[in-house]
Amino acid sequence: MESTQLIFPFIFMMILTLFLYFKNYFALLNAFKNKSIKYSYIKIYKGDVPEYIEVLRQTLKNQFELPIFFYFLVLFVILFNNFTQLDLIFAWIFVISRYLHCYIRLTSNYIRSRAKFFRIGFVTLVIWWIIFLLKIL
Repeated sequence: MESTQLIFPFIFMMILTLFLYFKNYFALLNAFKNKSIKYSYIKIYKGDVPEYIEVLRQTLKNQFELPIFFYFLVLFVILFNNFTQLDLIFAWIFVISRYLHCYIRLTSNYIRSRAKFFRIGFVTLVIWWIIFLLKIL
């Protein structure tokens, strides 16, 4: 099994982030056209905005928090040539948990469900990091 298989979950995380960028961009364009937000909002992202704009913005912002640890770990596993089937399983669990977290946030935004998938991703990533560190130390 080759470590390059970890590229696929890595790419899927990047696709999610790019999707959220586009969704934010078009939502803002639409909000400007409908005059539901002012152009001054873009300067510092403060002011009155519809809730869906803020939810989208926060969802995109989340992709630069916990997933950063995922990206580094994938790169380290490949760099250290320390890949196992378990790495691939952890990677996909994390990615799927992030997709479900985003889906819930952008639809029902039901906090208990969203928190459950956040925890799954978080715990998966922590365990994966511990296993990786134990293997290389």
